[in-house]
Amino acid sequence: MRYVTERMEDLIAGLVTAAVGAFIIFEASHYKLGTLRNMGPGYFPIILGGVMLVLAVFMIVTARPGPVPQPMGMDRLRGTLFVTAAFLAFAFTVEAAGLLVSVFLVVFLSALGNRNTSVVTAAALAVATAVVTTLVFRVGLGLQIEAY
Repeated sequence: MRYVTERMEDLIAGLVTAAVGAFIIFEASHYKLGTLRNMGPGYFPIILGGVMLVLAVFMIVTARPGPVPQPMGMDRLRGTLFVTAAFLAFAFTVEAAGLLVSVFLVVFLSALGNRNTSVVTAAALAVATAVVTTLVFRVGLGLQIEAY
């Protein structure tokens, strides 16, 4: 039991990855698969879901417990809270405020999850990532998400 509890994070990550991969395969199975020469809309998602399942099995099987179990300290709690806030910020702002603002918020909040990252560094990283993301997805690829 100790072996399982020491590597619980790896097991959970592997199980979540497997669940996402299985969900992708299930959803993609509703689309036409096609052939290798003439791929249908379900071809790539099924390949992606299969790769995720293989990686999940690899994560679960090869995970080894660390030398010293790491307790849930303030640093880990800070990272978890900021990354959770980043996901929520993206979910609530991508349609209302646009891609530029939502990417800025997600990168800024995620960067603040690391206690070694200053606010200025997080803001500079967020601005650069938001601008590049908007240029690539909105201008370059013509994605139908509003920029702001």
